[in-house]
Amino acid sequence: MKKLFTVLCFLILPFARAQTGGSFSFRYDAGATVKIVGRNLTNPWAGGINGAQYSRIHLNTDTVEDLVFYDRQTSRITTFLAEKQADGSYLWRYAPQYEEQFPAITFGTWMLLVDYDHDGKKDLFTHTNGGLRILQNTSANGKLSFKTVADPVYHEGLSGILNLYINSVDIPAILDVDGDGDTDILTYDINGGTANLYQNMSVERKKDPNGLDFKRIGFCWGNFKSDDDCDEFTFGLDCVYVGNETGGDNAGARVKHNGNSMLIIDVDGDGNKDLLTAHVTCPHVSMLTNSGGNGASTVFAKYTNTFPSTNPISFNLFPALYAEDLDFDGITDLVASPNTYGNDGNLIDFRVSNWFYKNTGTNTRPNFQYASKSFLQEDMIDFGENATPVLADLDGDGDLDLLIGNAGVRDATGYRASIAHFENTGTKSKPAYELKTTDYLGLSQKFLLTDLKVAIADIDGNNSFDLIFTGNSINRAPEIRYILNQGARGAAFQLDATKVQQIPTPDRLGIIDLPTWYDVDRDGKTDLLIGKQNGGIEYHRNTGTATAPKYELQQQNYGQVNVLPGATSPSIVVVDFNGDQVPELLTGTRDGMMRLYKLPAQPADKMQLLDSTLVINELTQTADNAIPGGNLVLTAADLDNDGLADVLAGTMTGGVRYLRNTSEKVVITGTEDEETKQPWVYPSPTDRFLRIKSPNNGVVQVLNLLGQPVTARQTVLAHTETTIDLGPLPIGVYLVRLFRDGQPVRHQKVILSK
Repeated sequence: MKKLFTVLCFLILPFARAQTGGSFSFRYDAGATVKIVGRNLTNPWAGGINGAQYSRIHLNTDTVEDLVFYDRQTSRITTFLAEKQADGSYLWRYAPQYEEQFPAITFGTWMLLVDYDHDGKKDLFTHTNGGLRILQNTSANGKLSFKTVADPVYHEGLSGILNLYINSVDIPAILDVDGDGDTDILTYDINGGTANLYQNMSVERKKDPNGLDFKRIGFCWGNFKSDDDCDEFTFGLDCVYVGNETGGDNAGARVKHNGNSMLIIDVDGDGNKDLLTAHVTCPHVSMLTNSGGNGASTVFAKYTNTFPSTNPISFNLFPALYAEDLDFDGITDLVASPNTYGNDGNLIDFRVSNWFYKNTGTNTRPNFQYASKSFLQEDMIDFGENATPVLADLDGDGDLDLLIGNAGVRDATGYRASIAHFENTGTKSKPAYELKTTDYLGLSQKFLLTDLKVAIADIDGNNSFDLIFTGNSINRAPEIRYILNQGARGAAFQLDATKVQQIPTPDRLGIIDLPTWYDVDRDGKTDLLIGKQNGGIEYHRNTGTATAPKYELQQQNYGQVNVLPGATSPSIVVVDFNGDQVPELLTGTRDGMMRLYKLPAQPADKMQLLDSTLVINELTQTADNAIPGGNLVLTAADLDNDGLADVLAGTMTGGVRYLRNTSEKVVITGTEDEETKQPWVYPSPTDRFLRIKSPNNGVVQVLNLLGQPVTARQTVLAHTETTIDLGPLPIGVYLVRLFRDGQPVRHQKVILSK
């Protein structure tokens, strides 16, 4: 009875006129607690990691360096503070407010932080067209800032001053390799087979360790050549210059496929810096032992493809290594991560793609021991690739649970996607999520699908939400399936996984298109909006029945969205975000941007862009320029019971971002205008017929007290009387619901008596 009373009160609550309203805004939030296998995650909403490039740097004003990484797949910079705990220990705490303080990095390249000018502040080295860009750290008063000092960097070569070439795919080594106090650069040649030393001559020429004066030394640093089969190196090269300098390899050498990573570190404690290197087509890291000296006198004569010797690094593609103190013990550790642009062949498990090797030795004589395959990942929601969250009250307890689809994971039977289920064990105002299963309803075992996109919508029009999942079949064709919910609205979902039905695939549905279910024409049947690969939105009207939905293209450019470069495959959410009882349309696109629109009055009308700078930075209190992540997939609901819908954004890197809605809530004051105060449903009581006279064009429908429709929807014209026949219905109390374009929904209680 209590639930029935709540439903009734909600449905008959009179709508008032909005007197004041403000702007829209969201803030990154620590959000709900999340528990996996009995352990609370430290940074659950950090958004996931695929292939990260790690460096430490001071973000705030304390004395302990913080952590930043650049993810090549999304061009996203992610920042963590070293947070001191009550017991004096430290942990990494996700701190998104610092991300926008870094300069934009070219998509798909690299970023390393090295203090070249010895001022105690790490400077930024990154790729530029055909070479290297250096930005000096000019931070002051706790504000991170950078100034470009060279773009590109030049060096002294045999034939004059030349561009210092670094392949965009490579990870170079930037350090004082010869021990003279200034910063040198090591990288592979343009053909990828031999390495180049660009020695910094600042000390030699000016006795200044803080300069950037580079000279190429020789043509095959270390006297080795890497072969193209991943397992072989040739040693003892004489490094005689032949051909032009941009070739850099010895005469007749086979051109190697580009893509190498380098880390220079003294592995064996003999004082000579060794080379840890990997190639784009190889799964392992090779260690080349230095039997010469440092700098130009380095000589490599032996190697191993098993590093470390126990629990060696082994990705299916292109590992790269980074050396930093990652556990706050003052000793340099190692972390390995894939350096790929994507998951070629779906070979990499991006749930566990950041392997941490703790240094149990010293900085001068390290001993790297395997500790984890999921550094930082183990403390966040991370399902590998392309997380697609959806919020729904699955257990009928009044709060919102969470489902998350993913791109897939390879197992013995192939590469397949699944849906994770998190139960909300908290409350309406303080959610707390606990992972119950990574394979909801066992769907991954029933269907060999990839790139699962999950949705909750009322497919059969019975006012209870059903489960919909879209995925790509083994032949990469998109398919849409659904399971009808046999539970009543507001009750626990009753889903029978043996009764999965398939919707005929709408024309032109692409493999990276994103479908959203929404009743566009307000006829009581859920229609389909599809965010297209080209950035537009298609409207497919449901012309089927409750038992057999069918979607037909009605509008190829719904809302006439002005598509900007990169703003493709929009994820769509239609929700009231400011409490004015009128829904807005929010999109999240592959470029990581979110844009908020006013819904069009008609599908062919142009939508008004309300805001495209929605996220507010906690430090600056202005629009945050950093992106939540790539390939955004959005879901929205009021998670903290403040009357505003918050947003969860699934990312390309398999994680989820939590964006708390801090929009200025519309203040509802007064009542509707005099015209709408007039009776619009009469008579009541009635023995059969109702008369409807609306001040606006709209659609009317009669509901029972459970909120279930008992009549078909009927169009009404403004100021024109329409008759509804209640004759077939039993005696009782009903609600009449009126939808009006651009106006709040109205409800009126009526009594049917005989």
